[in-house]
Amino acid sequence: MYSGIKIFVFISLLLGVSCANPKIEINPPENKLNVEKEVNSGIESALYYYKTGKMYSEIGYVEDAKTYFDKAVEFVYEQPDEVINNPEFKQFREDLINKIHFQETTLLAKGDAYSETEQDNDVKDEILNDGDIKLSGEEELSEKKLIESSKVTYSFPVVVNEKVLAFIKAYSTKLKPVIQATLERSGRYIDRYKEIFREQGVPEDLAYLPIIESGFKIHALSRAKAKGIWQFVRGTARLEGLRVDWWVDERCDPEKSAIAAAKHLKKLYEHYNDWYLALAAYNAGQGKVDRAIRRAKTRDFWKLAKHRWLLRRETKNYVPAFIAALIIAKNPEKYGFTDLNYEKPLEYDTVTIDSCTDLRVIAKLCNTSVRKIQELNPHLRRLTTPIRVKNFKINIPKGTKDKFIAEFSKLPPEKRVTLRYHRIKRGETLSQIARRYQTSVSAICRANGIRNKRLIRAGKTIVIPIGTGHDYYVPRVKDFTVKYRRKRYPRGKKFYYRVRRGDSLYRIARKFDTDTESIKKWNKLKSNLLRPGKKLVVYYGISTKRKESHSSVKDKIPEGFYLVREGDTIYSISRKFGLSVARLKKINNIKSNIIRPGDLLKVKDI
Repeated sequence: MYSGIKIFVFISLLLGVSCANPKIEINPPENKLNVEKEVNSGIESALYYYKTGKMYSEIGYVEDAKTYFDKAVEFVYEQPDEVINNPEFKQFREDLINKIHFQETTLLAKGDAYSETEQDNDVKDEILNDGDIKLSGEEELSEKKLIESSKVTYSFPVVVNEKVLAFIKAYSTKLKPVIQATLERSGRYIDRYKEIFREQGVPEDLAYLPIIESGFKIHALSRAKAKGIWQFVRGTARLEGLRVDWWVDERCDPEKSAIAAAKHLKKLYEHYNDWYLALAAYNAGQGKVDRAIRRAKTRDFWKLAKHRWLLRRETKNYVPAFIAALIIAKNPEKYGFTDLNYEKPLEYDTVTIDSCTDLRVIAKLCNTSVRKIQELNPHLRRLTTPIRVKNFKINIPKGTKDKFIAEFSKLPPEKRVTLRYHRIKRGETLSQIARRYQTSVSAICRANGIRNKRLIRAGKTIVIPIGTGHDYYVPRVKDFTVKYRRKRYPRGKKFYYRVRRGDSLYRIARKFDTDTESIKKWNKLKSNLLRPGKKLVVYYGISTKRKESHSSVKDKIPEGFYLVREGDTIYSISRKFGLSVARLKKINNIKSNIIRPGDLLKVKDI
């Protein structure tokens, strides 16, 4: 009885203590701090993807830009619920999506900087085919008197007939906006073009020929793939000494293409001894004009133009259209062009570069933008000067020549270009090569003109384009990120993998972050031979030789580098090696504080 009372009292006391001292929950402020930390980390990572995509967008790598924009969007939607529901993160996500939408809309409008964009051919069609306006006898007489009474002189033979007057009428009325824009653009080039044509012994009035050819548009591209201000097709351009390849297209070089055009026109004149026939041949080709002359048995252009089938309509209109454009260009005020705002002539310095150099490096040394360097060198089709060309001339902003030469001479060749060479080994893929050099497969394909990324040949040397600021020492070391990268799946997760055509044990091992010996052991394989369709058991991130592989990789880490481990931060690494955070970030070209296990950081100036 007494013992029963004691037990009852003891239990009552316990309950009392329990009620008086309720269980303490996790401190809410600490929870809040963790969420804020995750939100800030998420924002920083998403901004990294966005800024990288924006950088690719600005320099014309459209596919790479889209890839990083997609990564940014995926990242912000894959966060934990507590981050996604955070008001600050919600607002950031909305702003980011709007920015990406704007960038992608701009990309669609601008197109890829590495693909040629056709000119609006309707404009050229209008300029050469809208000369069908009929003038009354009184209007014809009035126009002829206006031209004859003008004190303007011409170096090119000018004939005023019904066809020429019809084009003058069209250009000063219906097509006036087009002609006005063209004349204003001509201000950048016309004085230099006149000088070039005089030097080549060609009438300087022919410097106005681009009015009907390209509208003085530097990248104009016709349906026949004639390109540039002077509208050369590839074959004719190469015959006249212009370089046209993957790196350079001198049809877009304003000066070199003008010299080539003057030489070509001079050859045509020497062949026909008639400027009208020379112009017709410039448009249609010498062979077509020669055949027309043989069939019509006349060398008079105006008689040839009257034949219905001998020449195309465009060629028949080419000469009168040019004469009309020339008359207006030399006396624009009389035809209603009173408010022309001519563009200023191009001014630049020219320097000679003795090795392949990145345009971004040139822009930095000139304290200008890449866009400005590209504007002064429209013949460069890539972001570097040609790889195998020494003493390459490049145009830079006026007044920067001395500073550029002084700074450029201090820059070692390996820091002038973000390109490297790589000899393809047996069994290598472009994906593996891109991962090793921290670039993209699409960038490698563009740099080497590779259309099918699966058809690469062992032993071939390819160019590797690498982003600016890349650490050139890293590619000489094995790719540490393969074994230490962020895990795609939980370690030890079991997979059943069906072997595909072209698979190898090495490739499968890389895919599942393991090694070939482990796969052979799990599947009781006696050799490396695999047959398509065979099902393999694979455990992600598990290796029977993991400890051994870790130590072997560690032994290969070069002096002056540090391999980031789980739990490391920028601050802890900087303290460990006696560096400031700012210095550590600078020597590794890191803009944010984000590092991941497997990253290789330079901790000494090498």
